[in-house]
Amino acid sequence: MEKTDIKHNWDKMARAYESFTNGKDSYSNLIEWKAIKTIIPDLKGKKILDLGCGTGRFSFLFEELNPSHIIAMDVSEEMIEIGKKIAEEKKFNIQFIQNDIENLSAINSNSIDLIFSSTTLHYIKNLNYVMDEISRILIPGGTCILSVIHPVYSACYPVSHNNGDFPKDEEWAVKYLDKSIRAYIQPWIEYNPEIENFLSYSYHHTMSDYINSIVKSGLQIKELLEPTPPEDWEKSNPGRYYGFIETPTYAIFRAEKTY
Repeated sequence: MEKTDIKHNWDKMARAYESFTNGKDSYSNLIEWKAIKTIIPDLKGKKILDLGCGTGRFSFLFEELNPSHIIAMDVSEEMIEIGKKIAEEKKFNIQFIQNDIENLSAINSNSIDLIFSSTTLHYIKNLNYVMDEISRILIPGGTCILSVIHPVYSACYPVSHNNGDFPKDEEWAVKYLDKSIRAYIQPWIEYNPEIENFLSYSYHHTMSDYINSIVKSGLQIKELLEPTPPEDWEKSNPGRYYGFIETPTYAIFRAEKTY
């Protein structure tokens, strides 16, 4: 899977993604952010690096916690441009950078207080390398919060046919130890009549892949959250509620650099 494919896909999906994740039933708002807020350290006067920032959704939320500086980085040029425009409108001082997060050589060692990433690491093939770089960049005592697509969920992504064919419904089934590249239609594409369906590609990492890459980098895992859906969904939207209970979407790690 080429990086150019990921960049091209996210450039095409940027506006559809921004609209979808701003919806009233947004998983990002109602489930992911609600959990993340419980493990965020004091950010006043701190430096933050948001890896795979997309259009800046979480960077904007962090900005309200009075950090000294935020660097928001994403491979998609279109995502970055949307983020810059929103930041300008909100008068937020966020430094948006279009860059592959597998190349962090421009960031000084021991320079960032909080490194954050949301649902990005399943697009990264070499977790160990990225985690080593995260460890290098963090200050001693710094915090890393990684919100990843839950391995149970990414295990359901259909395996790529390698010929561009779209997966059938029955191919959305758990293949937990299969490390083949996955190919699927994103929901913000599938349910958006204004954009043509096309495949997205990503990797599937197991829970041990994530845990081992963090531990081998020298960071210490302090907490792991597996957030549940809003309780009122059980009555108002039982299909979504029980679907989430069966296949959780997020696993959120909090790790620290202790040396």
